[in-house]
Amino acid sequence: MSVFEPGWMPGTALGRSVPAAFQAMSRALGRVPGVSTPRRSGPLLAAMALDDEWAHLHEGAFVVKTKLTEVQPVAHDRDRERRLWEATAELLERAGASR
Repeated sequence: MSVFEPGWMPGTALGRSVPAAFQAMSRALGRVPGVSTPRRSGPLLAAMALDDEWAHLHEGAFVVKTKLTEVQPVAHDRDRERRLWEATAELLERAGASR
């Protein structure tokens, strides 16, 4: 599995709890070239999944927008991943979610 990081993306409602002035500034930033938006990032994600240009990616590859990026060693810590998975499953079970 590879990871696609679109960067900070105004216009996704992730900041819906922040003050209205900040939301307005965020929407304006979405018009700046180079700033990620769902409309700009969707084709990049699709290209990573489908295009031959990215076919060489190995498990754990990390792509930021259009650049293959090295990740910190902690990102490949299988024991840490297992503990996170177990903790998430436990929290979901406590919340009454089914698997």
